[in-house]
Amino acid sequence: MKPEYLEELAGKADPDRLWMLPVFDQMGLPVDKRKQLDAGVALRRHASHVRRLRELLKEGKSLLITPLSPNGSAIKAIETPPEHIKLRRNETPNVK
Repeated sequence: MKPEYLEELAGKADPDRLWMLPVFDQMGLPVDKRKQLDAGVALRRHASHVRRLRELLKEGKSLLITPLSPNGSAIKAIETPPEHIKLRRNETPNVK
């Protein structure tokens, strides 16, 4: 899926834009609103990862995502490991 479409879905999942609330206000949300917030955040995060992957595909690099906690991660672009280079096709698909 394209990142723009994922962001559109995020807007539909969280039409109230709860992700814009201050963190302490988010913590006090009722369960249904918290799920709405989480769905929008998850879709936006995935859109961000997809956008970055598409950029790195053009550069021939890889994205390393290291889990730091149940809700946090560190993200870094790296040179593609040799065993992954073998998995790539000879030609890079037309990524927009």
